[in-house]
Amino acid sequence: MKLKLLSIIIFVLCISLFLSLGFWQLDRAEEKDDIVNLYQSRQQTDTENLLIILNKDISELFYRNYRLKGNYINKVFLIDNKIKNKIPGFNVISPFKLISSGEVILIDRGWIPMKGTRQDIPKNFKFLNDESITKDVQEIEGYIYPREKSYTIGEIFIDDSWPRLIQAVNFDKIAESLDLENVIINGVIFRLGQNNNFGFDREWTIIHMSSSKHLGYAFQWFSMAAALIILIFIYYVRKKDG
Repeated sequence: MKLKLLSIIIFVLCISLFLSLGFWQLDRAEEKDDIVNLYQSRQQTDTENLLIILNKDISELFYRNYRLKGNYINKVFLIDNKIKNKIPGFNVISPFKLISSGEVILIDRGWIPMKGTRQDIPKNFKFLNDESITKDVQEIEGYIYPREKSYTIGEIFIDDSWPRLIQAVNFDKIAESLDLENVIINGVIFRLGQNNNFGFDREWTIIHMSSSKHLGYAFQWFSMAAALIILIFIYYVRKKDG
């Protein structure tokens, strides 16, 4: 009797787990569709001058096209482990100081492939320490992309060289390394548009997993729950007939 009760409890827990995971995937699919729809609608708007950020509702800036005027700070971060077309590489991140407000926003200048070995990164990517990037006032265009603070185990910085290899975008740590704790913009990256200088591969993706994949995963979880229910039904029917 105890074994039968335990079996029922396990079956119910498994079915509940499979169903909850299926509904969670459905929610994720809807969330991805909402993001894509928001991006598409806001990309239809005209490019605006963005003069100040800190006093705005940051979520209202997501995916909108803006024009920034200011100066690059010649400190480059390379986000590690960015794979494109099965080729390892980095995303090139540079801080940019707005003339109008003095605020600093991180600019994603695009993807660049890995060269040589990891030990040779400071030498092979030394060309990114480009003094000419800071000489003149730049007017750049692109759009605001939401970027939550990343959490990693251990330090996000590989070493103290420039360009600096980092494991993830951690706004607090980046601001601290640049001594810009009070002016750096948190929670967003500015993705550089195609028609701007100092950029690299900028074939941006809005979401890393489409809603259709989430729907596929949801179908799998619901199928597993249905299969388990059928197995239980068959088992008890045969036991009753026996």
